[in-house]
Amino acid sequence: MARLALDATERPWALTGADLARAREAGLDDAGILHAILQTSLFGHLNRIADAVGVEADYPDSFGAPRVEPSTPPYLWPECVPDPGARRPIDLASRVGAVDLLAAWRKYSLDRDSTVLTRRHRAVIAYAVAVRLGDMSVTQTERHTPLETVLVDLADVVTLAPWRLGPEAFAPLRAAGLEEDAQVFDAVATASSCTVFSRIAVTLAALAR
Repeated sequence: MARLALDATERPWALTGADLARAREAGLDDAGILHAILQTSLFGHLNRIADAVGVEADYPDSFGAPRVEPSTPPYLWPECVPDPGARRPIDLASRVGAVDLLAAWRKYSLDRDSTVLTRRHRAVIAYAVAVRLGDMSVTQTERHTPLETVLVDLADVVTLAPWRLGPEAFAPLRAAGLEEDAQVFDAVATASSCTVFSRIAVTLAALAR
C-alpha cells in the first residue's frame, strides 16, 4: 500500500497493471486499492494547502520521510500518458457516493466566478494541472493573458513542487491583481483541488495498462 501511495503521489502516470497485480498479490482487494488511491489524492491536497499557509503536519510520520526543502527538485513531468478512455479494472463508481462527491467538489472549484478568478481562469488552472499529471480527460484551455500565465506558473508549483509554496511563489499573483490573501488562497485551492481530480483519473486509467 505504501508503494502504491508513493507512486500515485510522485508519478501516477507511470503506474501499470503490474502495480495493480502486485497490490492484489499483497492482499489488497480492489476496494482497498481504490481507498488507498482516494486517500492518497486527498492527503496530497491537504498537504498542499498546509504548505501554502505554512502549517506543519498534525499527523505522525510513520516512515521517517526527510523534511523537504525548497531547493528540492520538482516531481517529473509525465513520460507517458494513460488512455483516459481505456476500460478501467477499478472504477470510481464502485465506491458508493464517490462520483457524486467528487462532482460536487469539482463544480465548486471550477464552475463559478469570483472577484478575480473567472470560470475560464479556473479552466486554465485545471488544464495546466492535468498536463503535469498526464490527465488527457481535461479540456485543453491554453493561457492567453498575463494573469493566465501567472496562474499556470502557480499550477506548476502546486502540482510538481508544493514545498515551494509561500510568499515568493505568491508574489507574481499579487502583482497580477490577486492582492488579497483570500484571492491567493482561492487560486491555490483551485489548483490543489485539481490535483485530486486529475490524480484519481490518471491513477485509475494507468492501472488499465
